Order: sequence, then structure tokens, then C-alpha cells
Amino acid sequence: MLRLAVCDDNLNELSNMVQLIEQYITLKNLNCEYAVFSNGVDLVSALEKGKRFDIYWLDIMLLGFTGIDVAKEIRVFDKTAPILFFTTSPEFALESYSVKAINYVLKPISKEKFFFTFDELLEQINV
Repeated sequence: MLRLAVCDDNLNELSNMVQLIEQYITLKNLNCEYAVFSNGVDLVSALEKGKRFDIYWLDIMLLGFTGIDVAKEIRVFDKTAPILFFTTSPEFALESYSVKAINYVLKPISKEKFFFTFDELLEQINV
């Protein structure tokens, strides 16, 4: 089973991501579950309690600290899981390489852009 973590403090964007994930899972008949986080603190707390995910979808601009900061914490627990950023902030794209992000996609996220990105990701990790 593929486990996803989705983190965005904008509840409308988070809801949109969840809808896209559910559509994708249904369309591809993917054995998948996901956890939703509205802030990076809760995601990092879940990791500290032993929760692990196969893929991390993060916003860059989060309350408290950036998605880059969250990704650095993810890397403490998991050196290899794919991290993807979905954001309105292009200025952090270069910094995303420091946490070995595999993609940096600018919002708004369309269904086509999301599905294309997810397809590419699954090809890269051979699911």
C-alpha cells in the first residue's frame, strides 16, 4: 500500500489536493492511503511518533515554518522518500534541491498537471 502525506495550511488548497488524490486513486485503481496535515508541526509530530509515508506533498508557505523546514525534518527520519512541493512561491525552487525534492510545481494545480506529476512520480519510484 502506498502511503501519502499532504501538508498545506490553506484549507481550500488542501481540500483541492485531497479531491485530486481521490480522483487519481480511483482512476488508476491504486492501493493507497493518505494523511492530511494543515501545518508542518503536526506532520513532523507524526514522524516523531513513528508514522512513515512513501510520498510527501508539501506547500512551501506554511504557518510557523516553511515547507523546506518541514522537508529537512522529514529527511531526518527518511532520507529517500520523494518530496514534492506544490506552491505559489517560485522563489524557493532552488532551495528545494537542498532537501532532494523531486518536483516543484506552481499553483494553481489543475487536474491535468496533478495527474501528469503523479504519473511521473510513480514511474520514478516504480510503483
